[in-house]
Amino acid sequence: MKIRREDYAVHNAMEEVADQAVERVLSEDRTACDCPICREDIKSQMLNNVQPQYYPVIDGEPVPEAVPLEELDTELFNKVMVECYKALTRVKQHPRHGFERVPMHNTTEDLLRFFASDILSSQKLTLSRDDLSRMMASALNGLKPSYTTTHTGDAFIRASEIDAAYRAQVYSEIFTALEKL
Repeated sequence: MKIRREDYAVHNAMEEVADQAVERVLSEDRTACDCPICREDIKSQMLNNVQPQYYPVIDGEPVPEAVPLEELDTELFNKVMVECYKALTRVKQHPRHGFERVPMHNTTEDLLRFFASDILSSQKLTLSRDDLSRMMASALNGLKPSYTTTHTGDAFIRASEIDAAYRAQVYSEIFTALEKL
């Protein structure tokens, strides 16, 4: 059984937080480029350095509302803002206008989908869309995100596939998520 992106639905609540943080830092630094490309690069880099907060999107259940940046607990707010300023600095120093791009995505999710397909097939497990969404969200919360806006992010997937320690971590997160179901 190969899991496809359309077989489940998850969302990282930190993406809305990142949007708010990017908006704030760009409003404070008028020397930074605020084009959509730079905004997405800042957001991507920031999301790679904060703990993800994935939740399953379940039919018939309400979707959690985006948490306003100011309502985050102090520690998380500080982490988000520090990482956003760091990302802004990197993007200002090395803007990537004109480079080939892909829509921002978390390559960790792509890798998880690959390994989860393998596990579900070998275990002869079939999950409903909702359970698959729950399993994916839970496992993604236990793994470091790797958001990218370029094809070079795909190199992460290839390198991670052969890293035994990382592969073990992904398998562990999948089995832990399956046990929670």
